[in-house]
Amino acid sequence: MALPPIVVLDDDPTGSQTVHSCLLLTRWDPQTLKLGLQDSSPIRFILTNTRSLPPAKAEEVTRSVCRALKQAMGELGWERALFVSRSDSTLRGHYPLETDVMAAELGPFDAHFLVPAFFEGGRITRNSVHYLRVGERWVPVHETEFARDAVFGYHHSYLPDYVQEKTQGRIRAEQVER
Repeated sequence: MALPPIVVLDDDPTGSQTVHSCLLLTRWDPQTLKLGLQDSSPIRFILTNTRSLPPAKAEEVTRSVCRALKQAMGELGWERALFVSRSDSTLRGHYPLETDVMAAELGPFDAHFLVPAFFEGGRITRNSVHYLRVGERWVPVHETEFARDAVFGYHHSYLPDYVQEKTQGRIRAEQVER
């Protein structure tokens, strides 16, 4: 049984700059997506650059990409793919907006996984707490300048609490499996 294609919606070009041997698409019209989906690359990145956009525009772009993907997959006769929303490893990005749009347009999904990490950049998650290496110390990311971001700020490094905060309680911390 062949594995489904892996399609990554990448919200910022720094993410796609850290991978290799993967196709990177900067357009998402159905014809380009059809070519990309048929590529032999193990993973197809679609650079949406939505992190640089206000929420309404990020939603519009994400919805546009998802609809074009659905159309391209339908024209190819493909029924499934594994979809990934790649965002910042310091928890900045339009979460859960982008994953909500993806679920509405491409789902339903059995689950979504929040896996913040960038080992080379000193960012790990241990026991559901996300850390940033600062010098010789591992600092919970909510104690760093990233958590004070004017657009994407947050108050929790413990991921269940982070999810509750960012979903405004729609997903409660105790509902998060870890």
